[in-house]
Amino acid sequence: MLYPVSEKSSTDILFEDWHGKDMRNWFKFTNDDGVVLEFFPNGTYVIKKRGDAEHQLVTPKTIDEFINDMDRFGIYIGWSNWIDENFDPKDYLPPDEIKSYFSNLLAKMGKAHELM
Repeated sequence: MLYPVSEKSSTDILFEDWHGKDMRNWFKFTNDDGVVLEFFPNGTYVIKKRGDAEHQLVTPKTIDEFINDMDRFGIYIGWSNWIDENFDPKDYLPPDEIKSYFSNLLAKMGKAHELM
């Protein structure tokens, strides 16, 4: 869900700005903030952040668990375009955050004036 690690991979990429590598029997993912995630076949993964201790955790079983782990360790993860193409914001945002989501999106696109 972070980056295709093999040519045969049919996994949809759900989170942007990660790069991955198949290390033969484990997977390594990195981002531009210096975060490294290493997933091992024994059901664990390691979080390495620049200037921080390593943290070994049980591999998350759900996307929600993964998101919560990233939030707990202060690691930014952003949805890929795939999420916006396949879901409506009401499917993954609390109702009171939808308006600000679109306001921020239009501002990023340089179209904030279209809100008027």
